[in-house]
Amino acid sequence: MHPRHAEPASPVSSITGNLPVAVEWSRAFDLLSPASQLARLHTRTRLTMFKWAGNVEGATTVVGILVRNAVDHADPGPTAENRQVQLKLAITENHELTIDVRDPIPQFRDFEQAAAGQEGRGLWTLRRLGGELSWFLCHERVGKTVRARMTPGLVPA
Repeated sequence: MHPRHAEPASPVSSITGNLPVAVEWSRAFDLLSPASQLARLHTRTRLTMFKWAGNVEGATTVVGILVRNAVDHADPGPTAENRQVQLKLAITENHELTIDVRDPIPQFRDFEQAAAGQEGRGLWTLRRLGGELSWFLCHERVGKTVRARMTPGLVPA
């Protein structure tokens, strides 16, 4: 599957397009099963500290889904140098949240089917929680970033 958006990985200040970033945070986690739970804990804490106006529990669930998918599907093998997943949160001045999860595998097989809920329920659930989903290759082509954008407001039915 080709990337949905073939753009280079970008600094946090530009991941939201032209909107200024009010606050940002990032952290790497080892590609191990506890990563999803740790990422959820850190996300809930950070979004609460940042007083994000959106659905913090929904965003926390989205982060858990994306990090769990990276752990489950992006293991580069035991001899790989990069065995981590990078989580990045950015909130713009108009309260849009961008969640980036970067892993070391440059492929995303069956992205459209997964997002539609035909390859499991994770990405489908993410979209039901109001996340706008995309992915792109990292600029050095040594991995990919899966991105979810969320805005405060009603969650689609």
